[in-house]
Amino acid sequence: MFGENNDLKVSFQLSIPSSSSPEGGSSSDKDTVIDTIEGSSVESAISLANGFVSKKLNLSHCKVLVISEQVASKGISDIIFTLINNVEMRPDCNVIISRCDAYNFLSDSKSEIESITSKYYEIIPSSSQYTGYTADISIANVFDRINDSFGEPSAILGSIASNNPENSPSGATSVDSDTIAGETTSNSGDSSNASTNIDVVGLAVFKGDVLVGELTAMECLCHLIITNNVKECIISIPNPFDENSIIDLYVTTEKKTKNDVKIVNGSPFITTKIRLNAKILSSEKDSNYFNEENLKLVEEYANSYITSQIEAYLYKVSKEYGTDIDLFGKHAVKYFSTWNNWIDYNWLDNYTNSFFKVDAKIDVVSSYLIS
Repeated sequence: MFGENNDLKVSFQLSIPSSSSPEGGSSSDKDTVIDTIEGSSVESAISLANGFVSKKLNLSHCKVLVISEQVASKGISDIIFTLINNVEMRPDCNVIISRCDAYNFLSDSKSEIESITSKYYEIIPSSSQYTGYTADISIANVFDRINDSFGEPSAILGSIASNNPENSPSGATSVDSDTIAGETTSNSGDSSNASTNIDVVGLAVFKGDVLVGELTAMECLCHLIITNNVKECIISIPNPFDENSIIDLYVTTEKKTKNDVKIVNGSPFITTKIRLNAKILSSEKDSNYFNEENLKLVEEYANSYITSQIEAYLYKVSKEYGTDIDLFGKHAVKYFSTWNNWIDYNWLDNYTNSFFKVDAKIDVVSSYLIS
């Protein structure tokens, strides 16, 4: 956040070593402390914090960098470059763009399951491997993309979890498509009873170093499928036998996604070939997914659904946000004989003229657990 004089408000969440008991648990309800400093820059804030914190701040164990949307919408390159230039900062530190104030995000970040706060932050991005609803994006990755001519950066999108069911998406078929950080209902009662109070769903999308948009859970999953960064996930598709319900599919990758780019009349023509396997998880009393004809119908619906979702995602990112976070530029550079020709073409601007062909195929089988 910005302070009254347009200075940065930098919050530090520090662990309290003495709060850990010999059994490995917490001896008090408070195992971290958060201090907020206003400074003209990140380094200035760190220097000011060292003036009154009893121990010198060390960034070597920093697990997550949280930047509010207010700051990200004005550019993050100064913050990223400053921290990546700090020898203490580890390149695998994750970057989260918070839809709320960064201080509030940190103060609400606590888990009843994981007692060590740093471990909790470390585990959160790893869920991308089995949900596809977020991504594991480090400060090194963001730094590379800001300086890259092949693509542009994205970051983890986070917010405080909602405990109000009215904030959650409505409609049976909008479960995957519309969910975004801050809109997932984690607990219908008191938030203090929830296993976690923050919500990390979706992606923050950048043009250069400036935040230009957000992606939902399903759009994030499309991104991970295209870039081969998801191993398994669950996708909910419309039920062809009942328009008021959905069918849940457990999806795994059959083959790596193959992306190709051709330059047609000066504009990129991009094809993506996706091959997935899926098992039906949903089961109803009167359903018969073992029937070959019914299974084929579910498969057709699944293919149509994932194709339409990926096409919508690609056109949204390219036309609405004008940014290539999928790094298609790496497949286009081969058509340019010299580096200067590539730079003159200006891929990051020409990407907005792209058109796409999605070749997606899902082989669907029944779970075979009930017969």
